[in-house]
Amino acid sequence: MTTFVKRYQLLFYILVVFILAGIFFGIKARHQQLFSVAEQGIMALAYPFQKGADMVIDSCDSIIDDYVSLVHVKQENQALKNRVANLERQLIAREESQRQNIQLRKLLHFQEEHQLPVHATIANVIGRDASSFSRLIFIDHGSRDLIKVHDPVLTPRGIVGQVITSSPFSAKIMLITDSHSSCDVLVQRTRERGILQGNNQELCRLSYLMRSADIRIGDTIITSGMDGVYPKGIPVGSIVAVDREDDGLCQKVMVQPFANLNGLEEIIISTASEQVSNHVQ
Repeated sequence: MTTFVKRYQLLFYILVVFILAGIFFGIKARHQQLFSVAEQGIMALAYPFQKGADMVIDSCDSIIDDYVSLVHVKQENQALKNRVANLERQLIAREESQRQNIQLRKLLHFQEEHQLPVHATIANVIGRDASSFSRLIFIDHGSRDLIKVHDPVLTPRGIVGQVITSSPFSAKIMLITDSHSSCDVLVQRTRERGILQGNNQELCRLSYLMRSADIRIGDTIITSGMDGVYPKGIPVGSIVAVDREDDGLCQKVMVQPFANLNGLEEIIISTASEQVSNHVQ
C-alpha cells in the first residue's frame, strides 16, 4: 500500500485538491450569505491596509513627481542664470566698447585741435613700474609702429611724458612726474617761462621762475615748444602752491598735472618732436 501511494503521489495530491475544491464550492453554493458576511468582514479588516498601501503609493508617486519637477526647475534656473550672466557680460563689453569709443573720439579730437601729425598713434597702457624711484609706464606699441625715443606722449587733458625706450612691440614711457623728467613750459596768463620738473610725487615743481614773476594759484601751465619734445600750447597742469622764499631769488611753485597719470589707459604718441625741431630751426 505504501509503495502504491509513493508511486502515485502526484495523482493523489491532484485528486485531493479537486475533492476539496468541490466541497468548497458546494458549501459556498449552499451558504452564500455566510460567505458574503465573511468576505465583508475580511474586506473591512483589509481596508485600512489597502488604504494605507494606496496612500503610500500615492505619496511615492507625488515625491517622484516633485523630484522630477525640482530637477526640471533646477535645470531651468541654471539655464536662466547662465543667460543672465551672458547678458551681463555682453552689457559690460558694450559699455566698455562705448567708453573706449568715447575716449578714442576725444583723442582724435585732441589730435586735430592741436594739429598733431596724422600718423600719431593711439596706444594702450599695459604695465606700470612699481618702483618708488621712478614714474614709468609701458604701452603696447613700439618701433614697428614708428614710435621712437623722445616722442611726446599725450592725453586729451594734457601731456603725459615721453618715450625713453622703444622695442618692436612695446615702449617705455617716462611720466612728467619722474625725477628725471623736465619740460620747458609757459604760464599761459603771463607768458612767464620755466622748467617743469618731476620729483616722483603726484605734483611737479616749476623751477627757474624769478621771485618777481607774476604767478598765482590756479594759473594754467602749457608747453612752450622750446624743448624739442612737446608741441607748443599743449596743456600741462595748474599751479596749486606758490612759495616766495625770503632768502632766494626764485619762487617755489608746485603744479598739479591735468592728465590723470595714475589712471592712464589710452594715450597718444606723437612724432611732433620733428615738427617742433624743424619749426625752431
